[in-house]
Amino acid sequence: MQASTRSARFALIALAASVSYAPSNAQERERRSGEAEAALFAEACATCHTAAGEDRTPGVMMLRALSPRAIVASLEDGVMQAEGADLTPEQRVRLAEYLTGRAFTREILPESAFCADRGWSALDLGAVSSMGWGGNLEATGFQAAEMAGLSADDVPNLELKWAFAFPDAAEVRTKPTVIGDAVLVGGPFGEVLALDAATGCVRWSFEADAAVRGAVVAGEGPEGRPTAYFVDFRTNAYALDAATGDLLWKYHVGWHSTSNTTGSPALHDGRLFVPISSWEVVVSGDPAYECCTASGAVAALDAVTGDVLWYHRVIPGYPAEAGTSEAGTQLWAPSGAPVWSSPTIDAARGLVYAGTGENYTRPTTDNSDAIIAIDIETGELVWSFQATPEDAFTMACTSATARQNCPDPPGPDLDFGMAPMLVTRPDGKEILVAGQKSGVVWALDPDDGGALLWSTRVGKGSALGGIHWGMASDGRYAYAPVADRDAVIVDVNPDDEPSPGMYALDLMTGEVVWSVPAATDTCEGKRGCYAALSSAPTAIPGVVFSGGLDGHIRAYAAGGGRILWDFDTTEVTETSNGVPGRGGSIDGPGPVIAGGMLFTNSGYSTFGQMPGNLLLAFGVR
Repeated sequence: MQASTRSARFALIALAASVSYAPSNAQERERRSGEAEAALFAEACATCHTAAGEDRTPGVMMLRALSPRAIVASLEDGVMQAEGADLTPEQRVRLAEYLTGRAFTREILPESAFCADRGWSALDLGAVSSMGWGGNLEATGFQAAEMAGLSADDVPNLELKWAFAFPDAAEVRTKPTVIGDAVLVGGPFGEVLALDAATGCVRWSFEADAAVRGAVVAGEGPEGRPTAYFVDFRTNAYALDAATGDLLWKYHVGWHSTSNTTGSPALHDGRLFVPISSWEVVVSGDPAYECCTASGAVAALDAVTGDVLWYHRVIPGYPAEAGTSEAGTQLWAPSGAPVWSSPTIDAARGLVYAGTGENYTRPTTDNSDAIIAIDIETGELVWSFQATPEDAFTMACTSATARQNCPDPPGPDLDFGMAPMLVTRPDGKEILVAGQKSGVVWALDPDDGGALLWSTRVGKGSALGGIHWGMASDGRYAYAPVADRDAVIVDVNPDDEPSPGMYALDLMTGEVVWSVPAATDTCEGKRGCYAALSSAPTAIPGVVFSGGLDGHIRAYAAGGGRILWDFDTTEVTETSNGVPGRGGSIDGPGPVIAGGMLFTNSGYSTFGQMPGNLLLAFGVR
């Protein structure tokens, strides 16, 4: 194993003496190789993982609870891909089997998971009731009554209708798109499925090259047929026939070797808008890596052909030499400003809005930790609002011994991880509202170059705190879930205490109208359970739905925050597809409400949280 494996932050755990080995089916092979793999773990990973686990690294027991397939996927395409790049496919499998004590399989869905009648004869695009990360082009997370089919009076009577389990998964982080009775959803190993909304059976399936972390979106594609679009973690964009799952086109979008896509694409007027982030923030944990040359981006593709129409690099040009690290490795700058989240479309103004993350090196740029506006026709920058200047950070900054590629001084890592919301407030004016990991909600004027209208602090903020994945708005209030997990890199608010919970803000003034703290009595005996709200919420008239890192999904009364409904997803085991299932932390996307049903993910093992593998469907009792 090379230097990058020895020093990277997200390496696998050092088992040497702390974890006992339970043999897999390949017992004799594992007996012979166990000592070598124990030494490999001890050399590569002891500085990163502990028996208890750290803020961003799962501990021993948490990793042992994962499947071999989940660990191999992490080494191939996930948070440990930098380490996995130095391993052969066989070594990745052996390490995963050694860690878990179970045999590796690329499990597929059983035949019983499929509907008796495969596919749909046709899908009516006029029946698309919820699509994309924010549920609509404006990313407001709001579903009108006629599309939701669910009222505030119905909410206390919601009950589980079916649960679908993704085989071998440790987390489910994609958001379904609903077209009539079709539920289109991606999975952690690249599977894209069309499920029957009433029963959860599978009508068709497709296997992409890498994990699908954003939502599938739908619209008219080649030859006018209903088309499902999505982007995998390696930045491959796909167009599928929405009725059959057949591939229509595929295109690799990202320019940089570490480019990835974690956000959802947006579809508008025959164009697919793709966000591009970068795994260089993790790869730079290797002291020998020349940090850093990647930039976040947004690309526009022709929805019919897949051709790239424009590619907006958040940091223009190419970085220049910026000295050397303490390890004597060449440094480059500027870099970073990844676009982790989904683009928001402003059709009236001809703009695409995106949130950006921190720089990776110094000197920093003016469009990191920012909301940017891009011309929808040309891809040129129109304006930028920077919330946190001088924020430069890589995962090297969290290492005790391999900090050579940590910018000096390190920044607090306060991304915009959510899609900006284009909201019409009560007086009829449209404003942009975005929450940041700093714990601040910002309101900007899209008619005045993104000028600040108001800002309100609702959390202490941290690398895993503040507003992480999203907000929602019903045109009266903006609803902000606050995580505030203890993951402070640089404490920019030392006098503030963490304040996880749900907050409702007046759109006119930014004033906090009501707040409800996160439940503190639901994590007893649950490893990886946190009293925090990190996932995006979803609103319907009179109600706000939000999932928690404690595995509960709750419905809050929009008028005052009273909890109308509370369901613990961590106890679900029976599934519609016959695959063993269990819920966990709810993180990432907000729930989907469409056609009288509510769909939510359950399970999110990243950052040491509770793993799970479920998509849950609720209806009125």
